[in-house]
Amino acid sequence: MPPLPRALRAGFAVSGTALAINLAAALLLDLEVGEPALLTLARDLTMWLLALPIAVALLVLGAWRSATGVCHVTAVQLCWLGDGLGSLTGETIVLLGMFLLAAVAFLAALWPSRRRSLAWGWAAIGYGLVGAISGGVIAIGAGPLAVPVLLYALLIAAVAAFAAIDTAGLLGGLLLLSSVLVLGIGLFLIEIPDALRAFAVLVMYVLGQALLAVSLQQRLGLGRAVPQPARA
Repeated sequence: MPPLPRALRAGFAVSGTALAINLAAALLLDLEVGEPALLTLARDLTMWLLALPIAVALLVLGAWRSATGVCHVTAVQLCWLGDGLGSLTGETIVLLGMFLLAAVAFLAALWPSRRRSLAWGWAAIGYGLVGAISGGVIAIGAGPLAVPVLLYALLIAAVAAFAAIDTAGLLGGLLLLSSVLVLGIGLFLIEIPDALRAFAVLVMYVLGQALLAVSLQQRLGLGRAVPQPARA
């Protein structure tokens, strides 16, 4: 794989730094070390910086020049809103609503390349079963949110299948799907310590977003130098 463009590397660095601060604050809160108000503020602020730098990097590289790029960046921005507003309000429905819209936008971005993905073969059945079974189990404990939870599980499984165009997309989709399922289990089924849940969910989430961005960059050739015509 060719070297990543500088803008994408910078975006990943900012997201990774925000992730590290967020996880450190979560751990300190669980250990009851430090000032809770400041640590909570640090977590709330860094949630706004997990996905946004990746979206900005893709825009800098010219993702806005194609419908696929626009849809992908829109999806990342909707995830950004879900991260930030979900943390700020503490309302699961806000997070779920933004991520439902993000999944639709991801599918729109991936639809043109659907025939190259695992969604266009027998593997789609496996993805569908994972989404249906895991989403159904989580929905049992979701109460009034059962229907949107199940719908989102199916949509994110579809995103993972459609994203499996190349290695980066395959891994990115699986990580994003895994992060969602672990989050759902922690929210609705099993009590998981906050620091452990943050580590399990956010690490997979940020890595998934990063790998999906790499897949997009490679597919669209974002940031590659345009060959100049030879001079006579």
